[in-house]
Amino acid sequence: MSSTIDTTSLATKDMKMLNGVLASSGYSGNITRSVTGELNVASKLIIRLFFQGIREPAHLAGALERNFGKPMRAPRSIHVTGLHRYATQGITPLKGRSIHGTPPSADDTSQH
Repeated sequence: MSSTIDTTSLATKDMKMLNGVLASSGYSGNITRSVTGELNVASKLIIRLFFQGIREPAHLAGALERNFGKPMRAPRSIHVTGLHRYATQGITPLKGRSIHGTPPSADDTSQH
């Protein structure tokens, strides 16, 4: 099998449909109308299946899922409500810090 696929024989509506199948299935890449255009593996698979007679978008999407599995979802992000950087380090901020005990005075010259 050749690694290049000729997409020049695809009609514009077919190109849009195949690009739509890729996008709806969660794959990146764009099917271009050039013989030398680099295509990802998912694009090559659905183009080959299209040329073999499979024309239904649901069938093409199913073939992508069978061959490659479901695409990974974007990782969930954790939204923080603006904690101060000291709070994340476990340090009490200076403003409003409560001091336990009495601080040493400047007059105290005794060494422990």
